Amino acid sequence: MPTFTFLVLYAFSPELILPLSWISLPFLFITTFIIPIISISILRVSGSISSLKMENREERIVPFVFITLFYGMTTYLFIFKVGVNELVTVVFVSTTLLIVILTVITSVFKISIHAAGMSGVCGYLLCLCWKNPGSDLLYPFIVLVVLAGCVMAARLHLNAHRPVEILAGSLIGLTTCFSALYWFA
Repeated sequence: MPTFTFLVLYAFSPELILPLSWISLPFLFITTFIIPIISISILRVSGSISSLKMENREERIVPFVFITLFYGMTTYLFIFKVGVNELVTVVFVSTTLLIVILTVITSVFKISIHAAGMSGVCGYLLCLCWKNPGSDLLYPFIVLVVLAGCVMAARLHLNAHRPVEILAGSLIGLTTCFSALYWFA
């Protein structure tokens, strides 16, 4: 979702994420998607988790801790080594914070990470549309809301989550990401 967020911002409002450019996207994709997928695959091969689906709430904690660490390192690198603007800093920090919140919640309640991620990106775009009324972000926001609904419906259809888990994930993702940009960017 971080790569998707910055891809949308780069495509529709590149001035908001300067000095980042399209060259930053592959690095972001590697650190927030490829490396976590490899680590989760290693956990699966080693027998630490029984399935890549991580249907068991208890099995999700270790992979989520790893993902939190990867996102934390990515946040550190982009903020302190690349040098990004305030908006990008808030997106990185709040995304990492969202993962920490979801990891803590997962220790007591199974929550939909898919719903939280999709709704988090919706929260960022909603806030940016709100703060920049004439921007070109309205159409990607509408498309993303539809895609988020499709993802959540698919999670229900696959019996991967109960409605309350989807609702909780979407509310936490939307609230965390919207609030972060609203108050701090």
